Formats: sequence, structure tokens, C-alpha cells
Amino acid sequence: MPTTTKRIAVNLCVLGLFLGANTACSSSDDPTPAGTGGSLGTAGSKASGGTPGSAGSASPGTGGMSAGAGSGGSPGSGGSLAGLGGAPGAAGAPTSGGAGASAGSGGSPGSGGSSSIGGAGSGGGGAGGAGGTSTGGSGSGTCVKGQTKGNQVAVIGESFIAATHGITQEIEKQAKANGSLAQNEKYVDNSVSGTLLSGSDANAIPNQYKKAAQGGMIKYVLMDGGGNDCLQANNGDAALAAAQALFPNMAKDGVQKVVYFFYPDPLGSFASGSLKTCLDALRPKMKALCDGLTAPKCYWMDLRTLWNGHSEYTSDGIHPTSAGSVATGGAIWEVMKTNCVAQ
Repeated sequence: MPTTTKRIAVNLCVLGLFLGANTACSSSDDPTPAGTGGSLGTAGSKASGGTPGSAGSASPGTGGMSAGAGSGGSPGSGGSLAGLGGAPGAAGAPTSGGAGASAGSGGSPGSGGSSSIGGAGSGGGGAGGAGGTSTGGSGSGTCVKGQTKGNQVAVIGESFIAATHGITQEIEKQAKANGSLAQNEKYVDNSVSGTLLSGSDANAIPNQYKKAAQGGMIKYVLMDGGGNDCLQANNGDAALAAAQALFPNMAKDGVQKVVYFFYPDPLGSFASGSLKTCLDALRPKMKALCDGLTAPKCYWMDLRTLWNGHSEYTSDGIHPTSAGSVATGGAIWEVMKTNCVAQ
């Protein structure tokens, strides 16, 4: 009977009637073992290699972080490959040169990973990157010194300069100390007291320039003008018209740069008269003319800032004392140095 029952059980197994069973169709009496693979065992889940190994985080290559897995993790006996494991690290971070135009060397991929994403690394844009600006250009410290002769600089104006010529002397002193003027040279100072910009006499400010330019050497002009036009004639507009005619003549003669220094506020008895009113009206017009020039280039100086609060700079309310001449000449020289005038 046991043999007959065993044969029936085998036949039923073959027919699949015992599909719901969790064990093999075998018994201890079966001469053929079922084999070790009958249970799901470790093959159903990932072994220690089923999760990514060192590939879980990206390691930086020389040119950026590699997006691929590192060693990739070895698969378990039934698991799947670790593949692209970790998310890329700081692969996009540029080097100090800013984002490069091309990918860096890219870092070598892990043994089981894909190639680098190619973030900008050491192969990216060099230091400075796009958008870097040059530090070159004109300005203080870039002038070539010792290239100007004294007879290439004309000083023109009226008694604000000519009363003592102290302003010119201070500028020359500074120029010599700076190596911009030879010790035995002087500027061409044609300033004359009592003269006008709008005058027609031989000593008028435009004619002072004309006289200096006869040799064809003048490159730079230092000037004031308009004070006597206001003081004597109360006619600032005439001074402006004369300046508008003068500057084109300078351009034709090859004058490169002009420094135009305009008067401080008059003091004492001159402060309450028409002089200040006329100068206040003329000042912005003359400044606009100077600022708009490109040939010659004109540098405007408003001496009010320098003189305000310094009553010692004048003894009569309009003309500079020795202290006023030194301060004014020094300020003019600083403008000249900054803008490469007569250096």
C-alpha cells in the first residue's frame, strides 16, 4: 500500500494538483533529492553588493566632480548592479577663474559608472574669466614724465595770475620737483592785468594765446578769463562768446589740453556788487563749454571749493596773496598730474 500511495502522489505532482504546496513533491523515501535551489534563499534579495559601494558619492576628478559611480559596488549573488549610484557632487563648481567655456578634464569615471558630467574644473576659463575689465587707461601714475618743454605751455589770463605771477611760479616749482620741467626752463606766461576775454587790444586774452602760439609749439594752455569782463563791463556773455571763438583756434594749432580755473567768490566790497552776480551767471555756461570740448580737451576747475573759508588767500577780496597763489598753483598742478597735462 505505501508503494501504491507514493506512486499516486508522484502522478498528482506531475499533474500540478499540488501547486499550493510550499514544499517539493518529495518525501524522505524519495531516492532523488530536490536540490538546494528549491527555496527562495538569498537569491531573492540583493546581497551586500546590491547597494552601491563607494559610488554612492561622487569623487572629484581634476576637472570637476565625476557623475559616475565610483567602484560601482559589486552585485550580490542575485542582486542588480549598483550602476550610477550616487548623485553627482559639486560637479558644476567652477575654479577660481570663473565658469570655463569648456569642460575641464572631467575626472575619470568609476569602474562601474558612466563618464563625467564635465563640470567646469581646472580646464575651465582661466583666472579673470569672462567680463574681466582691464585696469589700464589714463589717470594719475600713467603719464610719461619729462616730455614737455617749458615753451610748450602757455599761461594766459589777467591780474588773478599776473598781479604777482605767483600761481605760475608755484606750478613751475611743482613741475620741476616732479621731473616734468627742466630746472632751467619756464612756462610762457603771457598774462596781463586788466585784460578781458572779449577785448580787442593787443593784450586781450585771445591775443595772449596768439602771441604764445606763433612759434607753433604750444601743446597745453593754463588759463582763467571772464573776471574783468564782469568787473569792468558786467558782460559775461561777451566773455563766453570770446571763449567759444578761442578754443577752435587752439584746436587748429594742435593744442592738446587746457586747464581752465575759474574764480573763487569775491570777498569784501566786491562781494556785494555786480561782480559776483555776473560771475555766478557766467560760471555754469563756461563750465558747460569747457566740459563739452574734445579738441582741445578741457579740464574745468572751480576754485570756490579750494578758497572757501580761507580769507588769508586774498588781501583785497579778489587777488591771491602768496598763500593763495601757493594753494591755487598746487591745486592746478594736481589736476595737471591727474590728467597728464604738461608732464
